[in-house]
Amino acid sequence: MMRLVGTLIAAFALAACSDDSPGFVAGGECAEGLLECAPDLEAECSAPLSDVEVAAPTPCDGTVTITDDAPADGYPVGETAVTFTATDGDATESCTTTVTVLDETPPEIECAPDVIAVRTSPEDPAIAAPAPLSANDACDAEVDVTASPAEVPYGTTEVEYTATDDAGLTATCTTQVTVLDGFAVAGLRVLSASLGAGDTTSVTIGWEPAGGDATGYRIDRAADPDGPFSAVGTVAADAAVFTDPSTADPHNYYRIVTLVGDLEGGATELIHAYAIAAAGYDLDSQSVPGVSFLTTLYGVVRHPVDLAAGPYPLVVMLHGNHGNCRQNSTTDDYCQTRNGQDCTWGGFTTTPNAEGMLFQVETLAAQGYVAVTISGNALNCRDDYIPQRAQLMIEHLRRWKSWSEASADPFGAQFVGAVDMNRVGLVGHSRGGDAASSVPLALEATPVAGVTVASIFAIAPTDYHATTPVGTDYAVLLPACDGDVSTLWGMDIYDRGLDPDDHVVRSQVLFVGANHNFFSTEWTYDDGSTECSGSELVGGAAQRGMLEATLGAWFNGTLVGGPLDPFLRAEGPTPTSIDAWAGEELDLRWSHAAEERTLVDEFEGAGTPDTNLLGGPNAFTGFTEDGRCYETGCGSAFIHHKGAAYLTWDYDATASASFDLGGLDASASSYLSFRVVSRTHAWNNGLAEQNFGARLRDGDGDAAEIEVADVQPIPHLYGADDVREVLQTVRIPLADLVAANPELDVAALASFELFFSVDGGRGAILVTDVELAEADE
Repeated sequence: MMRLVGTLIAAFALAACSDDSPGFVAGGECAEGLLECAPDLEAECSAPLSDVEVAAPTPCDGTVTITDDAPADGYPVGETAVTFTATDGDATESCTTTVTVLDETPPEIECAPDVIAVRTSPEDPAIAAPAPLSANDACDAEVDVTASPAEVPYGTTEVEYTATDDAGLTATCTTQVTVLDGFAVAGLRVLSASLGAGDTTSVTIGWEPAGGDATGYRIDRAADPDGPFSAVGTVAADAAVFTDPSTADPHNYYRIVTLVGDLEGGATELIHAYAIAAAGYDLDSQSVPGVSFLTTLYGVVRHPVDLAAGPYPLVVMLHGNHGNCRQNSTTDDYCQTRNGQDCTWGGFTTTPNAEGMLFQVETLAAQGYVAVTISGNALNCRDDYIPQRAQLMIEHLRRWKSWSEASADPFGAQFVGAVDMNRVGLVGHSRGGDAASSVPLALEATPVAGVTVASIFAIAPTDYHATTPVGTDYAVLLPACDGDVSTLWGMDIYDRGLDPDDHVVRSQVLFVGANHNFFSTEWTYDDGSTECSGSELVGGAAQRGMLEATLGAWFNGTLVGGPLDPFLRAEGPTPTSIDAWAGEELDLRWSHAAEERTLVDEFEGAGTPDTNLLGGPNAFTGFTEDGRCYETGCGSAFIHHKGAAYLTWDYDATASASFDLGGLDASASSYLSFRVVSRTHAWNNGLAEQNFGARLRDGDGDAAEIEVADVQPIPHLYGADDVREVLQTVRIPLADLVAANPELDVAALASFELFFSVDGGRGAILVTDVELAEADE
C-alpha cells in the first residue's frame, strides 16, 4: 500500500507563509494559492507493488479540503505521479509529487544439479529443455526464463538458463540435461486367451519391444477406457509378451508404459480384451441339405461375457478328416462310419475333434468375436465329402442367423442381437479348410438371406474339387512339413483366386517347419517327420502360437475393418511378439494380392514371354537360360499350377529382365509387386538367400532402383527332405523408389526391370505375378 504523512482530507489551522507562498484571506478565500506538495522522491522496490511513504502537501492559510489519486495497493517499479487537489469553496488547486521506485537487485534462479528427461516418441528429434527448479524476483510477479539450447537432443547437454526481470537485470545458472529414449512399444495385440476356473479369463498380450534406453515395461489394466488404471505387472526391456492370468471384468483395457529407470516413457494406445464365457449345442438327428442322412449339429462356443455390447462378428471353424473314436489318449484315433457325433464302440470314447480347435475360438472370443468350433465327426471316415462339409458349415450359419434374430432352443434369447451375420468368418483345417473354401460358391448358388461370409482362413486344406473362393477375403496356410497334404494343395486354391477383377484381399503363408496335425490340440501324431528331419520341425506349441496370433490379425483386418498387419501383406518380418509367443523365431514366407491390382505379366495364357499383358515387349538379356514355363515344365520342384519366367545368370553383370509398361500411370498405386522363388539349381548350391535389384524407369529416362534384400528376404528353399519351390511376394513401396529418385514420374512409367549385378554372383529364380498394386483399405 502507499502511505501519506499527514491528514489528506481535513481542516487545517492558519499557518505563516512567506510573501511568495500560497496564503489565505479572511473568510477562507485564497489570495495566492491553497497548497504546496512535498518534493519528488525515490525508493527501492520491495515487492511488485511497494509500500512507499509520501508526505502530505502543506496547506496555507484557511481551511481547505485535499484529495489525492495515490495508488491504493502500492507503487510499481518506475515513476508514478501522485496528484493532490485542494478545494476551498469554488477555488481548486493541484500539485504533484513524483514517486520513483527503483529495481537494482537481479532476480534469483535455481537450477537442478542435473536432469534426466525421457523422449517418448521417435518422431521428436529433441525435447524442450526442462524448467529450472525456481526463478523469482522481489519486484516482479513473473520472471522471464530462457534456456539455451531451448531444445535438447538425445544424449547429455549443458543447458544455460537466464532469468530476466522487468528492469532488464539477469541471473544465470546451468544444468546438465541427459535425454534418454523411452519410446512407446508398437504392435500391441491380444495373442492368446483361455477360459479359466471360476469363469475367469487369462489374457496374453504382446508387443514390439521399444529398444532405446528402456529398462522395462509396466502393464496397466482398467475396466473402462477412461480408467482408473492399475498396474498388473512389470517385465524386462527385452520382453515382448505378458500374461494376465485371471480377470473377471467383462471389458479389459490394457496399455504398456515404457520405463526408463524410475521414469516413465511413452505409453501405447489401449487394446481391448473381453472376458469370455462358454456355451454350446448338441442337436441330434438334424437335416442338412446335401447330406443324405440325419446328422448332428454340434458346436463349442466361446463369446464375450458382455453380449449386450455386440453385435459381434461370427467365426465358425471346422476340423478335418480324423478318427472319431478314441481308445485312450496315447494312441491315434480310429474311424467309425456313422451318422451322428458320438462313437458307439464299446471301450471307446468320442474323439473331441471340435475341441481340438478350442484354443483358437477362445482367443478370438477375447478379441471380440462370437466363435464356434463345430464337429464333422459324422462326416469323417468317408471318402471326399467336401461338398457335404461345406453344407454342414452353411447349415450352422443358417441356425446362427435364426438364433441372432429370435428366441429359440437351445439358447433362448441369449444371442438375439449379439451376432452380426453380415460379418462372418470361416476357418477350416485340412478337409475343413477345403470345405470352408467351397462355401462362397455354394452360397452364391443358394444364398442364405442375411448371411455374408466376408473372410476365410484355410489351414493346410485339401483341394478335391478345384474350388475358387470368390468375393471373399481369403488366406491359406501351407505347412512346409505337411506329411498328410504333402502336395500343399492350398497353393492351388490361392493361385486360382488371383483374378484382378475379384476385388478381395488374398494372402498365403508357407510355414517352414510346421506339420499337418499340430494345428489341433487333439491330433497327436507327428506327420511332419515324413517330410522333414526332426531338427526342422517347430512343434505343436509354436504352430498353435503362430496360428492364434495370426488368425486374430487376419480377422481384425478383414472382418473388423482394422488395418491388415504388414506381415500379412508380405511387408516386413513376423512381429516379435508372435515369435515370442510361439517360442522361437518363425520362418513365414508370405504371398499377398491386394484388392486393386494392375497385372503386368503372369506368363500364362495366349501371351508369349516376349509380350506382357499390357501389350508391351519383355526383354531378357545376359541370361544363360530364360523363358516362360508352366507347372512341371518349370522343374519338378515347382508344384504351382501356374506359369512363371525362369531366369538363370552366370556372373554376368549385364543380366536383366525388362517389362515395358508403355507409359503406365501408376499414381494411384502404392506398390510394385512380384512373386519369386529361388530354384533348386546347381548354381544356387550353398546359397542362403537370393538378392538382386529392381528398377523403375519413367518416360523421361529417370530411374530409381532398390535391392530386393532390403525390402523382403528371399531365402533359398528350406530344409525339407523333398524340397518344393513355393512362391513368395516381394512388395516394393513406390514411395521408397520416389525417395531414391524424386525425379521419377510414377504417372508415366516406361519400364520395370530386374537386374542381377547386385552381388556379382550366379543364380536361378522363377518369377511371376508382376503387378502394380494399390494399398489395402
